[in-house]
Amino acid sequence: MLAFSEYRRSSPSPEQIRPGMAASHTAVQRLATRCTQAGVKMTDLRYVLLHGILEAGSGATAVEIWKTLMSMIDGSAPAQGSIQRNLNLLVERGILRRDVSPDRLWHYHVTPEPKAEVSIIFVEAGTGRRVALDAPEVATVLRRVAADHGMAVQAASITVTPSLAHRSDSY
Repeated sequence: MLAFSEYRRSSPSPEQIRPGMAASHTAVQRLATRCTQAGVKMTDLRYVLLHGILEAGSGATAVEIWKTLMSMIDGSAPAQGSIQRNLNLLVERGILRRDVSPDRLWHYHVTPEPKAEVSIIFVEAGTGRRVALDAPEVATVLRRVAADHGMAVQAASITVTPSLAHRSDSY
């Protein structure tokens, strides 16, 4: 019967990155701050992964990121499964965008930093009257929908019609 070791590889730490191989410290810190704001707990593995994502460049696949990490780290690189799980989490939280190429490969891009505030305007269809809306829940929904399509919301205009209860010509 085959016996598997209960030894589990320890995840790499940022100190294991070879000198001169790390991504820009400020770029990694900016990305780590965005992760924290999105509710992602920053572990050593995730810090190392952020270095790999930035070094591999925009449009890299998970395998390309893994190969970049293998060349960057003294010791063992993270497992491909760990990398993929963390990439999925970063896509889910809007930190990364995943595009699918015609050959069915996933390519990852860092999403642009969101503007501090999304301005939303309701435009009445009949009159053209504009009403500014301050609704963080609407802004959150718009950001999620935009991130699913690889975009970032800067501003939104929503065309509306008056309800029957508020029309002056209703019976």
